[in-house]
Amino acid sequence: MTNMLANYEEPMDTSDTPWYWFYQECDTWHRIEDDPVSSVDSSELERYYLQNPNGVLRIATEAGELSFDFSGKIQTNLTTGQKRRIKRYFSSALDRSLRCTCAHQTTSLPVHWEKMDPKKPFLAFCLKSDSSEFLEVQSYTQHNGCLLKPIRKIYRIQNVDLWELYSRKKTQLMRIKGQSDIEEQRLFHGTKTSNLHSICTYNFECRMSDGRRNGYVLGKGTYFAKHASYAINYSPPHIQGHKTTQVVVLARVIVGKYKEGHRDLCKPDGDQNENIHDSCVDSTSHPTVYVIFDSNQIYPEYVLEYSI
Repeated sequence: MTNMLANYEEPMDTSDTPWYWFYQECDTWHRIEDDPVSSVDSSELERYYLQNPNGVLRIATEAGELSFDFSGKIQTNLTTGQKRRIKRYFSSALDRSLRCTCAHQTTSLPVHWEKMDPKKPFLAFCLKSDSSEFLEVQSYTQHNGCLLKPIRKIYRIQNVDLWELYSRKKTQLMRIKGQSDIEEQRLFHGTKTSNLHSICTYNFECRMSDGRRNGYVLGKGTYFAKHASYAINYSPPHIQGHKTTQVVVLARVIVGKYKEGHRDLCKPDGDQNENIHDSCVDSTSHPTVYVIFDSNQIYPEYVLEYSI
């Protein structure tokens, strides 16, 4: 069934034929209506697709704001950064009862990643400035991150080991808490350019000694900001030849259940044996700064470079 659909390409259609939209998970195609955390239906996507088959549709759902790129056939959750392949099929082409039994156990690589040398620890793939991925990250940074400054370059970081550790941590926390999902966010971190190679190779170091920390008013972990306009203040200018730049990392972060932090915390619940919380914040009602104490809750997905 999967191979048949992978090779199937739908013709452009303007009739009343009952077409449906599907997303791919665990190598299985599911009707868009079967997604348990979103309220999108095929008819809504189909109407927009017939009007603009190369367009991008944004829809607000309970799962967050979703972007449907019909040209690239990719669905993106703009809140978490999760991407899925999507396709359009005639209703009789599939068994409508298909379900995936391992949706939260897979560690398959993101669908939009480029092929990479398996001997290399990571790949920093420079996005084309006119690509839908570049424009989506740029839009998120400007509108959600409140930083209107033009982006010079965006690098997608592909690190198989860090991705698998992140995926397994998400699965572990959901299993421990008995939940079918856990809150993820796309957050920003300003840093020195000289730190990037270490971050892309080993991830962020959440357990640094006090002597290496600049400040930890909310706990002794790694700090992320909801707004890129705040994070960039922690990125010192890097001078190379006639070029001066600043860098900000856009990361996927498992924030889970959070509590207000304080400077002496080495993990969200202090010395308690049971870990009820997963992160600390500056304000539980309107958090803008998050502190993470386990690097496996972080995946450094993009590096944004700005000119000064």
